[in-house]
Amino acid sequence: MEVAKSILRILQFLFVLLTTALIGNVIASNISGAESAINFSMFVCALSWIAVLYGIVSHFVSAAAIPIVALALDSAATLFTFIDAIVLSAKLRAVNCSNLGRKAGDYIAFGSNNDEKRCREIQASIVFMWFLFAAFAASLFFILREFRRGGGSVRGPNMSQIGV
Repeated sequence: MEVAKSILRILQFLFVLLTTALIGNVIASNISGAESAINFSMFVCALSWIAVLYGIVSHFVSAAAIPIVALALDSAATLFTFIDAIVLSAKLRAVNCSNLGRKAGDYIAFGSNNDEKRCREIQASIVFMWFLFAAFAASLFFILREFRRGGGSVRGPNMSQIGV
């Protein structure tokens, strides 16, 4: 169980690192492209960094582990990575990056000196965002299970705790 949570946190770290690098490169090479979805992706990466770093710290330092904070951060990261993956997928659509000929002028892949490279970077960031979502969903499952088992939910006492 602990090994699975450790592997998930390491995978989250790797995926958020790759996604941040790809989205950061898209932003850095931007000239006059569509930026709202890309900026939202960078916001999601920043939120994911907070969740991942807190998860890693709380995994190795038990004094820093506050279950409700881990639940809130993983829930927010799961929700926002899901939304971002859908938004980027919808904006990019299924596209052949080698042939961007008949796209509208405000297409998400347009806006740099090398539109094909920008398109491929956005495609790669979408893939890693979906992987990041899956990793956050799995760790959220473990956090919820731990939260419920540890008495973090609001419930009354069990029958074995009531003395007669």
